[in-house]
Amino acid sequence: MTFLRRILPALVLLVLGTILASYLVPGELEQMKWEVPGMPDSYPIEQLCRPIFLGLLCYLPFVGAVFYAFLGTMDRYMSRNFISYFLMCTLILLLIYILADFTDNMERFRSRFDDPVAQALHFYGTQLPMFLYQILPYTLLMGTLWCLSKLCGGSEITGMLQSGRSLLRLCLPIFMFGSLVAMAYGICGFHWAPNGSLYREIVMKKNKNADGTPKSIVYRSDVTSRIWRIHHPALITSPGDPMLGVNIDQFDRQVRGKLLKQYRAEKATWNKEDSTWTLENVYVREMAAPGTRPKDDSFATTMVVAFEEKPYQIISPSQSSSIESMGTSALYEYISSGAGSREDRRKKRTEWHVRIARVFSCLVLVLLAIPSAVTFQRRGTMKGIGIAVMLAALMLFLYLVFPALGESGLMQAWLSAWIPNFLYIGIAIYLFRKNLAHRTLREWLRAKLKGDF
Repeated sequence: MTFLRRILPALVLLVLGTILASYLVPGELEQMKWEVPGMPDSYPIEQLCRPIFLGLLCYLPFVGAVFYAFLGTMDRYMSRNFISYFLMCTLILLLIYILADFTDNMERFRSRFDDPVAQALHFYGTQLPMFLYQILPYTLLMGTLWCLSKLCGGSEITGMLQSGRSLLRLCLPIFMFGSLVAMAYGICGFHWAPNGSLYREIVMKKNKNADGTPKSIVYRSDVTSRIWRIHHPALITSPGDPMLGVNIDQFDRQVRGKLLKQYRAEKATWNKEDSTWTLENVYVREMAAPGTRPKDDSFATTMVVAFEEKPYQIISPSQSSSIESMGTSALYEYISSGAGSREDRRKKRTEWHVRIARVFSCLVLVLLAIPSAVTFQRRGTMKGIGIAVMLAALMLFLYLVFPALGESGLMQAWLSAWIPNFLYIGIAIYLFRKNLAHRTLREWLRAKLKGDF
């Protein structure tokens, strides 16, 4: 009976995770048909990770509940405290973030949409991964500080240490659940946080003409050597709608700048079932070789062409040019393809390394928080907490400075992304040594000057 009571939360979370995954994963697979070039059976592994990671995210609470069910009494007590404080910090900061953002954008929702309340709910649903991607490392830090400072203030940490466990062993449940949070953070940043950033730019900026139609766009594909000029493109929120006034220039893939064929279509519609385009009322002009008679334009009421480009792929570059709006899989594909300039590829390579490094920064901040919150002296813990918060704010600055060096070519991309983590691991090790020696910073410096190691 006791065992059943322990695993009951895990079973409940398993059912809820299954229900959520059965709703989100098929929707993601359907969305990929609009976004990813090629057919589903030819998708690259980087894109196939999207539904896998989304399903994993749905089951992370279940995994945490299973870990919790098999922990000992002291570990369960530590886990309960940490999880409650972490969730409280996350919910409070998330609520403040959403309310502040809604206050700034309330007038936009009211003036642009017929049903501003429904649109606002949908909008902030898409923004949730982006908000979590921005706050999770710091709510993880604050939750750890809050949990350990409370336990330390009640002398509970001292009692737990007298049982024979070390401070690191005592905080092992925090590292374990912090790892699950870091996984959720990495999954959010893989695709859905950048996608939320892209959707935000689309909704918040004026990307329509005076008559409500989208502005004309130009899309160039170096891979297929085609240039698309679309007078009335579909909205990115409904990429399956027909595109009007479509001009397509096909260039030679071997000879740069050599125009081979032109398509002038009244309407272009994409079929997601077989990844083909249907052009209506289309004129096709084939460019004649030098010294030969030009060919007459051919006309077709309907023409089906197997172009690799997809609607989302054509529309999205015109909506945003920022790296932050590109998913991690899209970054990797762009780097591997060799498209763009050398400087552009270097920027995207640096951003790719930064996203991986920031996943591990979640655990680095936990490692930093433990010696900052735990004290064995009569002085309060606020000084250590203040230092930890200041160091966390400094990490934000370092993640701007060092990646900028990587993007400019002054430092290797991977090194510029990982230097903040390396620095903070060193700081955390120093704080552990100082606190385990029961010394303040002044006492530690005095001992160093006297040669007492």
